[in-house]
Amino acid sequence: MGQFSVFPAERMNSDYPWTIWAAGWLAIFKAFLWLAYEPVQTESVLRLLGIKFLLNTIPLVIFAIGIWNLRKWAAWGLIAISAANLIFFLVNPQTLNAVLVESEVQIYAIVLSFITLLCNGPLGDIFILCAAPSMLKHAKT
Repeated sequence: MGQFSVFPAERMNSDYPWTIWAAGWLAIFKAFLWLAYEPVQTESVLRLLGIKFLLNTIPLVIFAIGIWNLRKWAAWGLIAISAANLIFFLVNPQTLNAVLVESEVQIYAIVLSFITLLCNGPLGDIFILCAAPSMLKHAKT
């Protein structure tokens, strides 16, 4: 097994797969962006989302670093977490409102809602699942 680092040197090579780099960064954003905003929802929805985000944070960071190091276990981990998150949003559709941002400024609401849907909602999970074939293809160990 090769060297394992947070930011592997291979990522700077021109042949390093951009989908691996993007999936890793998306996992990092999914792990931490939820700390930066405060949705206005009922206490039960916030508690449910808080538990989901807390359970996801450490695995997402580990899998992001693992996928940057082209580890197959990290690819499978990201796939599993993304699938579980999609199921979570299907089972609890009321939580989807918590990842939408409301604002009096329409463009602000649209842009921030897209960011939160990507980083905390199902859109990011769909993108990671779309990158799954590339992640599995390029993962070495």
